[in-house]
Amino acid sequence: MTSRRRFIGSTLGAGLALATQGCQQMAAQPARRQIVDAQIHLWKASTPDRPWVAGATPQLPEPFTIERLVPMMNEAGVDRVVIVPPTLEGERVDYAQEAARRYPGRFGIMARIALDNPDRASRLPTWRQQPAVLGVRLNITAEQTRWLTDGTADWFWPAA
Repeated sequence: MTSRRRFIGSTLGAGLALATQGCQQMAAQPARRQIVDAQIHLWKASTPDRPWVAGATPQLPEPFTIERLVPMMNEAGVDRVVIVPPTLEGERVDYAQEAARRYPGRFGIMARIALDNPDRASRLPTWRQQPAVLGVRLNITAEQTRWLTDGTADWFWPAA
């Protein structure tokens, strides 16, 4: 018959052996944290086929493209990025979706929705079915803050 002392001793010994083995494995394979950049903007140049929103100006004088971004991500050790299409793109997400198609698993999109357009409510039930779209981006500039109190955005909250 096993005594309490023998049971506790063998249990502790087995636990210690397993814990030590786990620590050795962890030391042999250091865990790497995943780095996610929570907001970047990508944009192409304004062209007749792809015009920017009237009056919009980019953050940089030249386009910030997929080809520029990916090497910067790699150099900085960034694993994934959430693309927030810039205001100058309007509600377009096609270029962001191109990045997600070309680099699967590295890009997600927070797609803009026009709060001053209640017709957009019909799009919300299937919003995340768009390729790579993770959620909604609300862009409220200083002059648009009144939309939150004047009824302009009232359609959004029940639809969301």
